[in-house]
Amino acid sequence: MSLVNRPNPVPHLQRLYQAPTHTPIYLRKGGDKFIMTAFAGIMTVGLLGSLYGATKMARGVKN
Repeated sequence: MSLVNRPNPVPHLQRLYQAPTHTPIYLRKGGDKFIMTAFAGIMTVGLLGSLYGATKMARGVKN
């Protein structure tokens, strides 16, 4: 039974999250920085696209 004999990762993760650092909590694990960067990039592209379309509509440009 592999579920019973697995090591407990909770003490390691508690030390990781409770360590006194200046890094925000959502960036403390390994791949979180990549995910946050990708999310911010997608949100920026979406916001700029929406603003571009809104300014085009406000000016009355058809194409």
